[in-house]
Amino acid sequence: MEKEYLLKIKKELSKYQNIPKDLYNYIENAFKKGAQEHLLPVIAVKKERKIVLEKIDNLFKEASNITELSPADIIKALDFHSKDTDLARIDATFAELRTINFLSNLNLYNITPLQAKKGEKCADIIATGGSDKYVIEVFCKISQSSPQTEDELIKDLENNTILNYPYTYEDDLFQYYIDKSILKKIQLDNTAKKYKCNKRIMVLVLNDQNIFGFLTPDECTKILSKISTELDWGSNYYFAIVTGLVSLDIIYPPITL
Repeated sequence: MEKEYLLKIKKELSKYQNIPKDLYNYIENAFKKGAQEHLLPVIAVKKERKIVLEKIDNLFKEASNITELSPADIIKALDFHSKDTDLARIDATFAELRTINFLSNLNLYNITPLQAKKGEKCADIIATGGSDKYVIEVFCKISQSSPQTEDELIKDLENNTILNYPYTYEDDLFQYYIDKSILKKIQLDNTAKKYKCNKRIMVLVLNDQNIFGFLTPDECTKILSKISTELDWGSNYYFAIVTGLVSLDIIYPPITL
């Protein structure tokens, strides 16, 4: 049964010329390890699978056009390994692909994913804009649980259990961003020095349905401004939130070329 199912998935994936073979290998390895909870949404019900695959194919196609790398070379440069079935790794790969498209929309160019050498940690991407060279560190925030429904929220309020939630979604996003940025700053700075980059960008790719639906462009800008002020790293650091929706893909301060 498992073999037949994998053959069906493989056949469907083969219809999309921009989806690298490594993605199927990842799915196959996840099945072998019993890590079904870490699989891509491509194993969801069939009516959803086509939409997901089309989006993945287009994501690779856009990134390929921007970087002038084949999809197979891109996924390799993003340190994706099909035997690593950890959920964080696959999320990171798609976050970096979305960031490549985001950087292009900012009119940056020479966008190049960085493949870390064995035993070395480095930032994810470098790019050029005018006379400046940018190094980019990408991290993501995904849903840890299903979004709270209106009925669930009302019930929590009635039972006073809402007091168990110390943060609003803005506070939660702000603190998550701060904590991750502090952890990744040395890595970002070291890569900037290595590639002679004078500008640095921290990018949070947001796919947390508990937060995503509440954000507006103004709120994103407000949160990023607050992060910039709190960290106080200087004018060469930029902070971004990427959601995949142009209206909510925000960088602070704005980059002007």
